[in-house]
Amino acid sequence: MCGFAGQIAFSGIDPAAMAPRLARALERLYPRGPDSQETWLDERCALANTRLSIQDLSAAATLPMAGHGLVVAYNGEIFNFHQLRAELEALGHKFTSHGDTEVLLAGWRAWGEGLLPRLAGMFAFAIWDAAKSELVLARDRLGKKPLLYKAEAGRLSFASELAALETLLDSAPALDTSALHMLFTLRYVPEPLSILEGVHKLPGGHLARVTAGGVELKRWYDAQTERPPSYSDPLQAETDLVARFDEAVRCRLVADVPLGVFLSGGIDSALVAASMVRAGEAVRSFTVGFAGAADYYEERPAAERVAKYLGTEHTVLEISPADARNALDAVFIGLVEPFADSSAIPTFLLARETRRHVTVALSGDGADEVFGGYRKYQGELMAARYHALPRFLRRGLIEPFVALLPERKSSPLLERARRLRRFTQHAGEDAVGRQAGWMRLMSEAEMAQLFAEPNRAPSLRDKVAALRHESGDADPLNAMLYADTHLGLPGDMLVKSDRMSMANSLEVRCPFLDHRVVECAAAMPSAFKLAPGEGKRVLRRAFADRLPAEVFALPKKGFEIPTAEWLTGPLEDLTRRSIDAGRLGRQGIFQPELPRLWYDDLKAGRRDTSEKLWTLIAFQAWCENFRPDLAA
Repeated sequence: MCGFAGQIAFSGIDPAAMAPRLARALERLYPRGPDSQETWLDERCALANTRLSIQDLSAAATLPMAGHGLVVAYNGEIFNFHQLRAELEALGHKFTSHGDTEVLLAGWRAWGEGLLPRLAGMFAFAIWDAAKSELVLARDRLGKKPLLYKAEAGRLSFASELAALETLLDSAPALDTSALHMLFTLRYVPEPLSILEGVHKLPGGHLARVTAGGVELKRWYDAQTERPPSYSDPLQAETDLVARFDEAVRCRLVADVPLGVFLSGGIDSALVAASMVRAGEAVRSFTVGFAGAADYYEERPAAERVAKYLGTEHTVLEISPADARNALDAVFIGLVEPFADSSAIPTFLLARETRRHVTVALSGDGADEVFGGYRKYQGELMAARYHALPRFLRRGLIEPFVALLPERKSSPLLERARRLRRFTQHAGEDAVGRQAGWMRLMSEAEMAQLFAEPNRAPSLRDKVAALRHESGDADPLNAMLYADTHLGLPGDMLVKSDRMSMANSLEVRCPFLDHRVVECAAAMPSAFKLAPGEGKRVLRRAFADRLPAEVFALPKKGFEIPTAEWLTGPLEDLTRRSIDAGRLGRQGIFQPELPRLWYDDLKAGRRDTSEKLWTLIAFQAWCENFRPDLAA
């Protein structure tokens, strides 16, 4: 696992001017690759790569790597590189190293972009072919590994992280107001946008071919076209899923360094751990909990029961508000871009603790999006019944009553009120409106109240509608899963996992996001995955013999922190500083009245506005760390 940056300039590169820029990029990327930091330059291309050594720890595997007439900067892991190496050796290719990078080079020379569908793994890379005068940027199927780029004045700069990319530019790009509005719509900035104007994220499953003629984007992967024939027999679907999942876990155990697993109280990570044990691994597991928090946030007892059942060597980390406070600067710096999923804090702290023991950790990320684990999918199943109620009953009685209820996650009763309010706000809309509504942090009316300038963000409804149409699936729930897998997964879950793990030089691998598992799930009718009161149905049935029944019976819990309690308690000064009317006025971006109302509502327990406040806090922290000209 690594980080890289580079620039292509067909008119020529000045080595003396480029060298200090590459050095600054390496400094920014250091946590992604503390084991080596190297650069490579020719007349038109400059590359810098840091390396976290996972496979082939020798100097022969140092990055950037030149060979087979090509040069590559690379971040990721190719889990099937042994098989590909054998194929390439049969074609006459000779190798001097034992890892996956040289296989990537030889494979590109042999098959060109036809290599990409052969790869099983997570990756982003830049390959420079001097003879063709062509640079290719490529990103893995689902966007696990990041890659950003910016074209300007006959050059193209690219990097694994935004801050590293900025070191290669002549001037700091302006704030992208569309991206900022999307941040307050979704809590993250979705690809291809970035928070900086003109800087784009290469979408997952895409490549960019860069020549003197310009940049050509091309999609190279679509799960819908690669999936197996649709299943009609649930037993066959379960059998195939078990085989594909176990293979996904097995190939992710290949490493020349110690491995472990993140173990929450849910079934996803428990199934990963169980499969690791079945593969013969002596498993180390790691869990996080919160000091003094309500049961809603507590996963430690359930995780400890699973660890005991599987016989793992288990480590538990308890996080206090002071721990969170002390980690905040490192969290916000590690995120690089404004990002408002507050579970980044425990993810960072868990990754830090895990890295003290192992270099690679497997996780259960992606199972909820692929197999339908979130509560909103149950809401979708119930929406038709709700919509069938008389309009006067819904609009005249139920919704006004629910709107009056207080809410707070620390209280089971008030948490149910919060969920009910969110359901009734959108359940009466069409399928696209419901999905967009359940994603949305703020209404259009709130956005107009918050921002000093009109909302210029792309329409979330249009984005969701386009993704559902792109799925080509007549099953509305499968279309919903597809849209979440291509919007929320790469924008939120995978960003959080990648940034917080790599900030601690820890590699995280996600078996549920192996493309063979994702394609298997895509071929299943939604009824195999979801039933009223039962999410991830096929996982519960296919793997019923691997865990105690009570594990499968536990209610769904999100990986969350007690944000509301902390923002009006031990972190209240942070809240007050972020909503300060003078500060907001000097910035000229936000109108101060609404943030103050959010704070008052949260403090009084009328509404849980903690996610909105946290989004503002995250943006302010980004300004302070990366754009002091905007910090006011």
